[in-house]
Amino acid sequence: MSGDSRTDEHVQKPFYHSNTDLFVWHQFQGDSTNDCAAYSIAIVGNAVLNQLHFNGDTVAREMEQVAWVKRPVPHLTLRKFRNWATLPWGVSGYLQSQGIPAKLHWQGGLEDLLRNIREDRFTIVIIGEPLLFDGLRYKGWAHAKVLYGCEASPEPSAGDYEPAADPETPVAPRPKPGFYFVDPGFRKDAAGLPRLPQGVFWQDETEFKRQWDGMLGVYIEAGPRVGV
Repeated sequence: MSGDSRTDEHVQKPFYHSNTDLFVWHQFQGDSTNDCAAYSIAIVGNAVLNQLHFNGDTVAREMEQVAWVKRPVPHLTLRKFRNWATLPWGVSGYLQSQGIPAKLHWQGGLEDLLRNIREDRFTIVIIGEPLLFDGLRYKGWAHAKVLYGCEASPEPSAGDYEPAADPETPVAPRPKPGFYFVDPGFRKDAAGLPRLPQGVFWQDETEFKRQWDGMLGVYIEAGPRVGV
């Protein structure tokens, strides 16, 4: 984890964004791992605690161990396949095991994500294309990342700029419409859109919705506001 070297006046955030600077806790999962969910857990967990407590690699290895859980009935559970995919209930289950309230949801809609941004509910989404093939070769994939914000499409007459209070004051470019994530799949200082906080990455709303629907709209809420 490292701080954002850009000063506040040079950073541009989407209109709807988390009150918590989640990007401060960004961790990069590495170039060839399947640990995106574990690193997303580490980002959220550290944000909840407001301290550097979770390391994504450590979380991944712990999730690969068979765990004994007491609820709803005592049973053994597997949260993550070794060096491969994480099960959705493994994300909420691991957070709960660490004393962090978490809840798994299916069939989510964009209104759920917007509500969570407004209410500062930390949210991990899972996107993907599980039925993707290249001929007979299976190319399916899935990816977890942490929701940070959203920029709505401007009105047709609004253009790409915010109105200025003074006609002679230069107008500021609007953030690009779409969703914004703290994404462990990229290095924190990877080139994203200009002026975004380091660690925040954009995705077009149409593409995101298609890939999220492909994973049945799964998302995990975490933090003190879960259940409020």
